[in-house]
Amino acid sequence: MTNDELTLNILSNSNYAEISDSLTAFVKAYIEKLVEDVSLYVDSSIIMGTIETVDTYRAGQELSQDITGVPSAYSAIDGDPAVLTHFAEQYAKLGIDTFDDLCKEAIVDFLNLHNGLFIVLLSKLNVCELSLNAPKNTESINLTTDVNGKITIIPIKFSFGTVKFLLYELPGSLDIG
Repeated sequence: MTNDELTLNILSNSNYAEISDSLTAFVKAYIEKLVEDVSLYVDSSIIMGTIETVDTYRAGQELSQDITGVPSAYSAIDGDPAVLTHFAEQYAKLGIDTFDDLCKEAIVDFLNLHNGLFIVLLSKLNVCELSLNAPKNTESINLTTDVNGKITIIPIKFSFGTVKFLLYELPGSLDIG
């Protein structure tokens, strides 16, 4: 099975088709690239959980990165520390077994890799030119949108638990579609 076929299979076995009409083209492209990158660099045996949009979210850790330009967005990874530790080890293969600084750095490294590949894809398709701020690795964060914003929660299930990827396309951004 090719990477494209695997990505389509994972997305088709989720609520992606039902929710996609309510998502911007930017968010849809982000989700599709995320599934491709997770299956390629972390684990191909993943299941997409129920994608949802919310107005507020409390993350246990702020493992995040801002995408800057038009459109701009806030991206993050959240989950139980034990699950995030397994995720970091699956990605980095460094013997990570504790939710410590090395673990968090591996997680934000994946986020930086994915976001970098995502913005390169958009540039290659002549959609838009974006850049990335340095990833953040701090304690916790309360994420709240304004009246028009929505935080997209993208849960990906692994054999060891679920990791939530968050994307908040900042209001005032232009839709890429």
